[in-house]
Amino acid sequence: MNNIPRDVTLVTGGTGLIGGEVILALARCGEPVRAVVRASGAAQAHERLVTRLQKSEAYSPHLLRLIDAVAGDTTRPMFGISDASLTDVRRVIHAAANTQFSRRHDEQVWKTNVSGARNLVEVGRTLPRGSRILFVSTASVTTAPERTCIDEEAPYAGHANTYSRSKRRAEAIIRGSGLEIAIVRPSIVLSRGVRDRAMARSILWAVPIMGEVGEVPIDPDACVDLVPVDYVADAIAQLAVRASLEHRLYHISAGRDACTFGELCDVLITRHPQLERIRPIGRGRTISDRARAHLMRPLDAYLPFINAGIRYANDRLMSEAAAQAPSALTYVPDLVGLITIREALSEMYQP
Repeated sequence: MNNIPRDVTLVTGGTGLIGGEVILALARCGEPVRAVVRASGAAQAHERLVTRLQKSEAYSPHLLRLIDAVAGDTTRPMFGISDASLTDVRRVIHAAANTQFSRRHDEQVWKTNVSGARNLVEVGRTLPRGSRILFVSTASVTTAPERTCIDEEAPYAGHANTYSRSKRRAEAIIRGSGLEIAIVRPSIVLSRGVRDRAMARSILWAVPIMGEVGEVPIDPDACVDLVPVDYVADAIAQLAVRASLEHRLYHISAGRDACTFGELCDVLITRHPQLERIRPIGRGRTISDRARAHLMRPLDAYLPFINAGIRYANDRLMSEAAAQAPSALTYVPDLVGLITIREALSEMYQP
């Protein structure tokens, strides 16, 4: 391990979208970070982490003096790391997760997300009193009442899949631990500021496909709560370093300013005329057999979340740690421009 200062923040999921940006956000604030990376040893952990960080527009080589990497596995007890790796750790941000929606990944999703929460609690019990621990969940644990703006006190309700159910279970483990662990729930996170085509395709792969098919059974008035990953990472970093927190649960979201699917389509078509065939025809409407066979079957897992039209209130976050999230209408067209139809098709049929 590098010879870095005291009061280290341990971060999991550092090679992923959110975790990598959180590491850089902390380092830019002068905070030392130790990343837990799935790897065969320290050298490979460092290599994998740096490869991910270099994809970010926030990356600068001088930040590496504050960033360390250790080999581990969040599905193993104590994250699979040694006691020495916890030396000087005073904060933990658990961002590692399996976010797959495909049913064929259900077992791995549950194992990664639920066992990761249990192991976070185990790690947390070894830390000095007063250490700050953040667990990154998802706003999609609650998707009802539909077409409303719901706050953090809303109970679990609405459509759920294995991913959101695993996060519900993980949150229950966190709450039942007796530890003062704060839960942060980002809404739909997009890869603004990360130079990686694969990360740009996450979720947005559907847009070029819609452009080919045309009619989609989505309500144009449904709100879509989108946030860029740089905003999410900065918010998490600010919550991590605050002297105290007023709450134990925060949405990181666009909130009441979330755009609608129809507004997003209008901006996308203006920037990318090849998408002009996209026509949201409303929830539950019938589309052609060809469209269902070639588009809607892969998209079925996402439609209930989109059509729920939920906005997630962000008053708590804005009062303590962040300004209003930027409008998705200003950056989503740029991300969609990175995705070719060939890449979208490949993403759609991934196992």
